[in-house]
Amino acid sequence: MRTIALITDFGLRDPYVGALKGVILSINPEARIVDISHEIIAFHPISAAYVLAGVMNYFPRETIFLTVVDPGVGTERKILLISSEGKYYIGPDNGVFAPVYQYAEEYTVYEVTEPHFFLPEPSPTFEARDKMAPVAAWLSRGIPVERFGRRTEEYRKFKLPQPKIDGNRIRGIVIHQDRFGNLALNIRKEDIKDRKILFGSIKGVKISNFASTFMDIPPNELGFIINSFGYLEIAVRMGSAAQVLKAGIGEPVELFIT
Repeated sequence: MRTIALITDFGLRDPYVGALKGVILSINPEARIVDISHEIIAFHPISAAYVLAGVMNYFPRETIFLTVVDPGVGTERKILLISSEGKYYIGPDNGVFAPVYQYAEEYTVYEVTEPHFFLPEPSPTFEARDKMAPVAAWLSRGIPVERFGRRTEEYRKFKLPQPKIDGNRIRGIVIHQDRFGNLALNIRKEDIKDRKILFGSIKGVKISNFASTFMDIPPNELGFIINSFGYLEIAVRMGSAAQVLKAGIGEPVELFIT
């Protein structure tokens, strides 16, 4: 049985996630549903892409990733179904699948167009429930990907934002904020390699600490750390860097290295 893994910005206060699961289970009562996250920062596909990049390689073949952060819901943006290396990805054509385009060795993209697999009279404000969730459910029952629409090369080939490296300076941005207030940057361990960070700057604040663990950061100070997904992030020991800096997704960061 294929697993359906959910990533959304829907939160858990409202009935939206429950509606997705109800639709899936109505079509496939034996579906195995995994909640990856429903706390993606609202309206930020880049944050969903970061989360997907962090988990996609830990799931088995045949997993279906239903990834929905969709500020353009109901518009002419496409709904995509991607088949890649034995896994499947369903969601809007707005950047949520950047890590597939960037890191997968092969993938095939389909535009979901076949209304036979949608709920009747789909709402233009909840296509995740009325179009994407049913497609995920039918796919989990073994319907071939070709049945849901046509293969396409006309989609937005997003990649995760890349840092700009200029000599001893690296310019990046914040791409994700987790529940602890840690700010993940679009700078990976491979971008730094074996070079040393002298200091960094964000919103005019200088950060000189570079630590291996959160407890290595001096109390009440900001520090850089390589997180478990291999990205550089700004953290505060047992505190929130986001609150201290009043910073969020898209905030520019500058590193000085040697």
